[in-house]
Amino acid sequence: MKSSRVSQVTGDSGWRVGTIAAGWFLLLFVGAYLITPASVLTLVMADLGVTEATAAALVSMPQVTATVIGVPVGIYLDRVRTRAVIPAAAVILFLGSVGDWIAASGGDVTLLVGSRLVAGLGMFVLWVVSINVAASTFPPARRATATSVIISGYPAGYALGQLGAPLLAGSVTWPGVFPVFGGAVLLLSVVLYVVVGRVSRFQTSTKPISRAGFERVVRNRDVWMVVVITTLGYSLYMVFNSWMPTYITRRFGISLAESGAFVALFPAVGILARPTGGLVSDTVLGQRRRPVFAASFGGATVLAVAMFYSATIGLLVAMLVVAGVFIQLQIGLLYQSVQEFVDPSAAVTAVSLASVAGWLGSFLAPVVAGELVARAGSYTPLFGFAVVLGVVGVVTVWLMTESGGLTPAA
Repeated sequence: MKSSRVSQVTGDSGWRVGTIAAGWFLLLFVGAYLITPASVLTLVMADLGVTEATAAALVSMPQVTATVIGVPVGIYLDRVRTRAVIPAAAVILFLGSVGDWIAASGGDVTLLVGSRLVAGLGMFVLWVVSINVAASTFPPARRATATSVIISGYPAGYALGQLGAPLLAGSVTWPGVFPVFGGAVLLLSVVLYVVVGRVSRFQTSTKPISRAGFERVVRNRDVWMVVVITTLGYSLYMVFNSWMPTYITRRFGISLAESGAFVALFPAVGILARPTGGLVSDTVLGQRRRPVFAASFGGATVLAVAMFYSATIGLLVAMLVVAGVFIQLQIGLLYQSVQEFVDPSAAVTAVSLASVAGWLGSFLAPVVAGELVARAGSYTPLFGFAVVLGVVGVVTVWLMTESGGLTPAA
């Protein structure tokens, strides 16, 4: 009997690792698919005859869909078995990627925008379901680590897309890159579906979310505090990610390609920083989340000030990389924290709220920063804006409740 139980636990552990691996690779190719237009931007502009702004906007179309439909879809996912929607969502993304291929090959920009919007539905579902699966297949003591690890596949996908899309374009043309990555997502969705079915899951609800349950989520102050810090965290992330290439070019006189290569290190460090935040929270801090959030915002604030006074490009880039580590320590942990404030039947709804908040911050912060720079005629407000975001983040973390170790609300 004891031997059988040990064997089952060992077997479950192997399948849990397989679940995280499958989910990580799934988000890897989701990220690669999403970033593809940015990776072949000059080809998109030349072949479609569009401006740089229009071509760049194609990158954001899936996130636009996610922002609009995120919360209703999250509520729906809390009413169905999330495992069953994994391949269905991947089919939607794959069909969108095929639509991208057809539209781009025919030079139809309107159809390309539409197909990217359709793919956004599949992207959003795969994102929130991957987070939910990571949380529910691991015990509470390892849940933040698992969530943070699986989410790190997304920035790795951006790196894969930036490097791989131009290479693939030489073989299959740039429109053909979309279904290549979309097909990989579809294949890995089947793998994830299979491995999730082989492992027992912790803290899953046997009942769908009710109207009263949704109202409890909406009225939950702690959920909204996480939504606020998610917005602030992603805003801070995108201020640096979107504006630093131009700032470095103008200040130090190097090419945009060179500055872009330097700034690419900023999101890339998230591959390690995001899992580290979850691991530290689980193992060093006894499942406390707030110290990681506070360190993330506090460290980024100090580094924003230091970067403003940097006199050499080497020092600036070094501090930018360290800022990337600090800012991304909390990404991943945020999605685990928000689930700890709600009943398991509302977990996906809570993740959807946080995800929508993060994408809104990603959209709005670069626009606000650009307006500040344009009005001032200098980049000083850019760093001031980053400092304000960081300080407000620290204050919000200080005011929020610790979620780690909580029993979810009934």
